[in-house]
Amino acid sequence: MRFIGLLTLLALILGCNNTQHSKYKSLLVGDWRIENPTLQSFIRFQENGEVVYFFNRFSYELDSLNEFGKWSLDKINKGKQSDTLVITIDKKPQNTVFKFIFIDKDRIKVIDERGQTFFSRIQNQLNN
Repeated sequence: MRFIGLLTLLALILGCNNTQHSKYKSLLVGDWRIENPTLQSFIRFQENGEVVYFFNRFSYELDSLNEFGKWSLDKINKGKQSDTLVITIDKKPQNTVFKFIFIDKDRIKVIDERGQTFFSRIQNQLNN
């Protein structure tokens, strides 16, 4: 009887965790402008786990001069007001680990070892 109860509890925990991962992954998928005062960089998170980094607006609009990699949602840290997501981007020359905090569905605060910046979602009408 204990074994069945333990299995049920484990299934509920894993199911809830998977639901949270799916929710945040679907929020993150799309094109984002990196709010950098010196560059106009863009990043695209694709549903299949691929990521594309564009160095500037020109390369973003022409879909050229970009870097490719993979991204994964590694961990969700529950917070009092908002959750922190730990995202790893696997690309050359090294992997980058970011902490993401959703301010709202169209803006993210991104923290890494060099500091913090913000990402703003690119709306569909800008994706020509």
